[in-house]
Amino acid sequence: MLSEYNDIFIFIKGIKLLFSRVNRDIMGSSQSQVRLRRALTMTDYFMLSFTGMVGSGWLFAALGASGAMGPASLLSWVIAGIFFIFMIFPFAELGGLFPFSGSLARYNHYSHGTISNYLLAWAYTLGAITTVSVEAVAIIEYASYYVPQFWNSTLGVLTPLGLVVAAALILLFFAIQLIGVNIFGWFNRVVTAWKILIPGLTIILLIALYFHPNYVIGKLPGGFAPYGYSAVFAGMITTGIVWAYEGFRQGLEYAGEGKNPQRDVPLGSILALIAAIILYILLEVAFIGAVNWQAAGVKIGDWQALASSSWQAHPFASEAMATGIPILMGLAVLLLIDAAVSPAGTLAVYVGTSGRNVYGMSRVGYIPEFFSRIHRKFQTPWVALTVATVIGIAFMAPFPTWYAIMSYSTVMTVYGYLQVGITNHALRKIAPDLRRPFNPPAWYIFYPLSFIVASLLIYWSGWSYVNAIIAGVVLGFPLLLLGPYRSEIKLTRAASVVFAVVYWTVSSLLIAGWYLNWFASLGMIGSFVAYWTLITLVQVISLLYLWFRSKHPDIRAAFWVPIYNVLLGIVSYIGSLGPLSTPLIPYPWDYVVAAILSLIVYFIAINLAYETKDLRQVREKGLPIE
Repeated sequence: MLSEYNDIFIFIKGIKLLFSRVNRDIMGSSQSQVRLRRALTMTDYFMLSFTGMVGSGWLFAALGASGAMGPASLLSWVIAGIFFIFMIFPFAELGGLFPFSGSLARYNHYSHGTISNYLLAWAYTLGAITTVSVEAVAIIEYASYYVPQFWNSTLGVLTPLGLVVAAALILLFFAIQLIGVNIFGWFNRVVTAWKILIPGLTIILLIALYFHPNYVIGKLPGGFAPYGYSAVFAGMITTGIVWAYEGFRQGLEYAGEGKNPQRDVPLGSILALIAAIILYILLEVAFIGAVNWQAAGVKIGDWQALASSSWQAHPFASEAMATGIPILMGLAVLLLIDAAVSPAGTLAVYVGTSGRNVYGMSRVGYIPEFFSRIHRKFQTPWVALTVATVIGIAFMAPFPTWYAIMSYSTVMTVYGYLQVGITNHALRKIAPDLRRPFNPPAWYIFYPLSFIVASLLIYWSGWSYVNAIIAGVVLGFPLLLLGPYRSEIKLTRAASVVFAVVYWTVSSLLIAGWYLNWFASLGMIGSFVAYWTLITLVQVISLLYLWFRSKHPDIRAAFWVPIYNVLLGIVSYIGSLGPLSTPLIPYPWDYVVAAILSLIVYFIAINLAYETKDLRQVREKGLPIE
């Protein structure tokens, strides 16, 4: 108890010091002597991962999932949970091997070098930063129930007032993250306890007081799967199911700040994922079984209409209020309070995550060293946190709804997950002597499965999102060459600037041309062939140019990325989730083709891996001090 009061005292003192001493502390710091504070335990890692998974997802995803799949959404939660179990074991192994903060922006660096890892880290960082925006939007959208001035329900966007309040929330948690990870650990324990209590209470009360088992087993018009079983897979991304589970990685992001991270990070992350799977399945059961169709104003069994009804902005609160039962109406009030607390807890986690990704990219030399500076007083990566916070606030403006920004953020994050299987397998091949504190069972199954699962999740988002994420990855590439890495591949400053200008001009025109229908005269197939061929040539020719200029092994090791991009785009466009009215590869064969092609790329990537200089350093001298 005394330590908690001490933490509060430090927090208050830190707020005062933040404005009076920040400049002196920053400018006068000796970076060689300042290190990240190691204060987190296994309990903290469990709570970091769990609170990362139970944010705005539990408030919105149950309605979104039932609207896209009906009662079959229960299958989607189970299947997605199993998919993430396939990924959690390889991730846990990497967390033990490289217990660094911002680690998910760094793993592939050790097996495939800078370029491959940068492209994955760039996508992952965009996903992490946009998560900050998602949670802020979620808080304001739910708050519009009692402060309608925050949300324009007609246009589905934040009002100027709502935008200001959301930005203020992000800045508040920036201050908490800046002051210190030990303070955040104390804060997160309180928030996580709340997150366990409120969803648990919601499940118990809805099932006990207003539950219709027939709704759950599908005894309504349309049956158990009114929109077909393909929707169970296709809706995982756009309804928020994958989004909800993605937070499992949060413990990995703080690995450099733990007392015993090689033991605590894997164990805490795995236990948190199992707990979240159970929680979300029960929440979906409770939601489906407690719908008052008449009060919602939609026809019985019309799940799609329910998802677009007035319940959309605040699903569980609307459902509880619609029952007319006093206890549940009281629960609705509590849920409106939780709509601020749960996303706020996740928002706090991701403000730190985003900053630590920027920090991690700087630590491996992708962007200037300035971004990895650690605050002398608070021992946190202050520059990286500041940059991520500013970008997170900026991202709120162009995205009109929770579902839109959530889907984009989810797919970008999953693209970064492609690294886990190939990195682990490559390290088994080129560095079998590494000490592995966590050794997953049947790794030869989990590694390729993790790659296939991540790839299928991206594929199931649909062509529009596949195109958007690949465009984002393509456009991010020149940033690497404008940083310190250019000297590694023998590029002068002038050459790197010319390369970036030409690359951005060509790729931007192609991407803009696609969205502006410049290729439309060629027909549906012809326009895609022209566009995708040119986008592929931009990626391949760029790497070939750099290869013939420097012959650096990083360039060769990165060729699996454009191979993956071109194959994924082709199957996505001509498959069942593409824009063609008659898919060239119908369901479910497109799923099979996507999985097989992913496996082929997986083995190509493994064979392109090599012992990087940083991996050699780890093998010879041990882990670097963070």
